[in-house]
Amino acid sequence: MKKGILLSILWLSSFVIYSRAQELALDSSRQLSYFIEAAIAHNKLLKSQRLELEKQGLIKKQIYHTYLPKLEASGTYAYSKGKLNIDTDPVPFTFPGLTLPITGMPPMTIPPMDMAIPGLDHSMDYSGNLWMGGLTAKWTIFTGLKVPYLGKAMQHKIRAEEYMLDQSEADIIEEVSFYYDNIALLAQSSKLLQESEKRLDRESKVAKHALQEGLITQHDFQKIEIAILELASKQIEYDGKRSLLHLKLKQMTDLSLEEIALVKIDLHPIKSFNHVGTYLNRPELKALDEAIIANEYKAKSELSGYLPKAQVFATHQYAGFTNGEVGPVGFNKINAYPINAVGVGLKWELFDGLHTHSERKKAKIEILQTQNKRDEAAELLMLNYNNCYSNFQVNTAKEALKIKQQESSLKSLQISYKEYQNGLINISELLEALTDYEKIVLDYYQTVFDQRQSAVKLMNATGDLNALSIQK
Repeated sequence: MKKGILLSILWLSSFVIYSRAQELALDSSRQLSYFIEAAIAHNKLLKSQRLELEKQGLIKKQIYHTYLPKLEASGTYAYSKGKLNIDTDPVPFTFPGLTLPITGMPPMTIPPMDMAIPGLDHSMDYSGNLWMGGLTAKWTIFTGLKVPYLGKAMQHKIRAEEYMLDQSEADIIEEVSFYYDNIALLAQSSKLLQESEKRLDRESKVAKHALQEGLITQHDFQKIEIAILELASKQIEYDGKRSLLHLKLKQMTDLSLEEIALVKIDLHPIKSFNHVGTYLNRPELKALDEAIIANEYKAKSELSGYLPKAQVFATHQYAGFTNGEVGPVGFNKINAYPINAVGVGLKWELFDGLHTHSERKKAKIEILQTQNKRDEAAELLMLNYNNCYSNFQVNTAKEALKIKQQESSLKSLQISYKEYQNGLINISELLEALTDYEKIVLDYYQTVFDQRQSAVKLMNATGDLNALSIQK
């Protein structure tokens, strides 16, 4: 029973794969889109970049969280025991003189007297339990503009990362397109070889009969056999290359080899590509522009070192001393509750050891470094764009020429075949015409491959390459 269930699962999986392949085979653009989507979803580098974007988003939120109030609860217990030492100096004072009236007698005068409170020199043992606890609320209301500028710097840094993610996706699309078109090129080449093999099989049967009748020599007959073997050898070579390409697509997309092998691909030139963009739309340049803006905001944030910071606070505290003794006096509890305080704290560093000055200079240097990277990237991308545009024009023109050459070669082959049938040329001349036709057709499909790849590279060079644009 378990074996039957397993067979059913395998059959169902095969049916799903086959159905998916048949569905994709209806539209070659959908096939390519399917591979691209699978590759983008599977690529580990893109996953890491998306995670980095997510982390940068959290950092941005943390920057603005500075303005959120913070509530702290604290508590402390300690048993304390020790000695209190009291040592004070005498406190002198003068008692003023007095005149006291006495009825029936002369008034009594008391002269001023110099007196002093004697000093203390005494020590007492103490012990007891010390308790402290409470709540403290803090709310930063001004950071010297550091938070707003750092928040904007992080916002532009995130945009730069998003542009680099777009470029990574475009590079993956270009790579998938290369292997996809290679499979299509091999498919067209194999199809051509199969057609040539069928022709030679027919001619081999005719030649075998002609050899028996003495109409051709054994040497001429062997030429046909050699040509058939050469076609078979090329087919084996193409099959090996196709298997490697399937493995590469499997590694990039995580699709099964069965699903990849069932998909039928046709190779057609990209005719509807409208070239309108320039290298200035390339995501790398946009990312570097965003990085420059981010560094400018970072430099502005360093101005906070010259400005004051303000914070509002409120406390609600308890302090107590229980079960204690101070000298001969014992007590159960001495406490202070509640101890409340509300206020504003202000901090202004008038001199920070040139720290802010140094940080601002470093930020300005980073701006210049990023600007240099941007200028260098613009030069390289301009050269790449000009090269891609030139190759696209050349390959598009070659594709139109190869069509005419292919039509002319087909007519020549048809004429040669009729001449061979009428005995006007020998088998060697027919095989030569067949070889020329195969070469021209293969050259045509190679040109179509080159034209497609040059169009894809041009779209990538202008920042227009995505899953939708490549389907046009």
